Amino acid sequence: MVDFTYGGMNNPHRDLMEEVKLILELGLDYVEITVEWPNSWVDNILDNVSELFELANSYNSFYLVHSPWYLEIGHPYDDVRRGALREAFKVIDIAAKLESAYVTFHPFTPGWLAALREKAREFNVAGFRELVAYSKEKGVQILVENVDHGAFRSPSDIRYLVDSVPGLLVTLDIGHTFLNGGVDKLRSYINKLGSEIMHLHAHDNDLNRDLHLPIGAGRIPWNEVVEEIRSWGYKGTVTLEPHVSDMDYLKISRDKLSFLLEAPSH
Repeated sequence: MVDFTYGGMNNPHRDLMEEVKLILELGLDYVEITVEWPNSWVDNILDNVSELFELANSYNSFYLVHSPWYLEIGHPYDDVRRGALREAFKVIDIAAKLESAYVTFHPFTPGWLAALREKAREFNVAGFRELVAYSKEKGVQILVENVDHGAFRSPSDIRYLVDSVPGLLVTLDIGHTFLNGGVDKLRSYINKLGSEIMHLHAHDNDLNRDLHLPIGAGRIPWNEVVEEIRSWGYKGTVTLEPHVSDMDYLKISRDKLSFLLEAPSH
């Protein structure tokens, strides 16, 4: 049996405290707070820090933190990149306040920049080095998430980023690994980065688009995913990340994944 600690992620377009309560009331172990405008940006969280800790304590829970996926931390214009990094530092400050062990960031890799692949890598390495340096002062670990598009579309691309930024570790998004790939790509991520993967995201898709469906609602072969996880031996946090209006699908996703993990191995 593989033991996961399951969490859910809030929708930043909804009321922060209501989202956190709903996720914890479903019986999940923690909430991964995405620190995003409009309703869960830094100011919203600072206004509710005491209440957030009260909630976490009442459910014997904790928080992890996710940055906005769109922060331009690898932008080629110095002033834009500096501005994005200042906002990123605020996210790290929030993570420290919430006693989050990790904060996850996406590489900045829009199509127009990814066309200059080496430059995209160079600017992202510079940005992540600053994030890691700042986070060490705050006692928070920076994780980079595989996005599987642009200049960071493969396990080797994320390996390059980790090798180029001492102290950087990884969030493996299982849904993303099946974009432009499949089980072999998932296996490659595990083989190339297994010891540096600290955290997982899980959601389903049609193997082509990043749909963020509940587990079992798409085409990802979760029985094969589970076999890879068993072989790897991962035991840690996994945030269920379907983008849904009905939060019950978080619980359904957890139950489906738990069932597969507890079933006899083939």
